[in-house]
Amino acid sequence: MNKKISTFSIIDDDQLFQFTIKKVLQSTELVDRVLQFGDGESALSFFRNNWGYQEKLPDVIFLDLNMPILNGWQFLEEFIKFEQLDKSITVYICTASANPKDLEMFKRFNGVTGYLLKPISKKEIYSILDKEIHGKSPFRLN
Repeated sequence: MNKKISTFSIIDDDQLFQFTIKKVLQSTELVDRVLQFGDGESALSFFRNNWGYQEKLPDVIFLDLNMPILNGWQFLEEFIKFEQLDKSITVYICTASANPKDLEMFKRFNGVTGYLLKPISKKEIYSILDKEIHGKSPFRLN
């Protein structure tokens, strides 16, 4: 039986980006479920409500930085406060920002696995899926 990623989450206010990434993920048949959120607050609410149900939580998160209501940095600040799980959640920042200040902020979050500049190619997505399925670079809370 082939290994798969149970749940992949996209937290981004760009609907076209969400649609495109979801279609690529589905086409690989390596992801069972894709959770989509249009801002950090709705994603954070989902995590708060489901933290005790690890099977509902994503294995991988693509997180945009510039979103309304709660941006990516604000989401991460709250997300890292959650108690540690037995489950690993890998976080990749996906942004159009090549701002050096954002790159510095990225380095502050030791558990964030990658900083991807949009547009993200299919090759990059395949590479990430390969890395995740073979158990490298998990994000660990605390």
